[in-house]
Amino acid sequence: MTIGEALKKERKDLGLTQAEMAAGVITTAHYSKIERDKHDISAYDLFEILTKNNINLVDFIKEIEDTYQSTPENQINLNLRLIHAFYQSDQKSVRILNKEIQESAATKEEKLRAILIEANVTHTIDQIPGKLRKEIKRILFENDDWVDDKLTLRLFCNSMLIFSHNELNFYINEIIDKYSAHFDQEDFHHQKLIASICVNFLYVNCINNNLDFDSRIFSLLDQLPEMPEFFFYKVLRNYYKAVAGKDTTKCQSIKSFLAQNGLPHFSDTLPK
Repeated sequence: MTIGEALKKERKDLGLTQAEMAAGVITTAHYSKIERDKHDISAYDLFEILTKNNINLVDFIKEIEDTYQSTPENQINLNLRLIHAFYQSDQKSVRILNKEIQESAATKEEKLRAILIEANVTHTIDQIPGKLRKEIKRILFENDDWVDDKLTLRLFCNSMLIFSHNELNFYINEIIDKYSAHFDQEDFHHQKLIASICVNFLYVNCINNNLDFDSRIFSLLDQLPEMPEFFFYKVLRNYYKAVAGKDTTKCQSIKSFLAQNGLPHFSDTLPK
């Protein structure tokens, strides 16, 4: 079964229209072409659609894996499984999938993201060679428009731990300067990417024992629309606000809420 066929089957089973299935992730027109196998879909967009509609990721992968096992399109399956393993904090699976991605026809950026995801999950960021760090930074910032580009923003989001404190603050300031005045008017994809960068930045500050958070980060997150798709970021915004205020009771309450609602592994990774 193709990805398009599997999505259509799941949508029909849920009794949803194409607009409802794709809402907040991609346009209905784009989604319609994906169902008809006329357009490809990124692993990140597919993951968001499945998560948003409470579709079991493992079961979905089983539906499509026979079709994509021996074709270049298997790349989306690998990336999807890697994202899932990351959120499960499954070190063994992440290592295996990263190895498969490095040996596949994935793009350079996809291979770098896979390396960074493994380093994050296995807590081996400090072991990333200097040459590779330089390559990541070169790809990110070789053009002046990196803050507009989804690919470089996503790579930056995954690579924050390789930057020094001063470097990270410099690049975060560029993002804040770019988006703070009109963040609520940005397209959905940019809002999600910038929100991810904001919460990752707060996470990095926490693990480095720097709790003097820049209030502009919270201001950006406060501009997110009142949509279910942004609920996760709003919860994390409240968590890090509680960390900054040393409100341990609220922190524990939020961690318990996440654990009880399907994210126990992720909850355990949140800094205290």
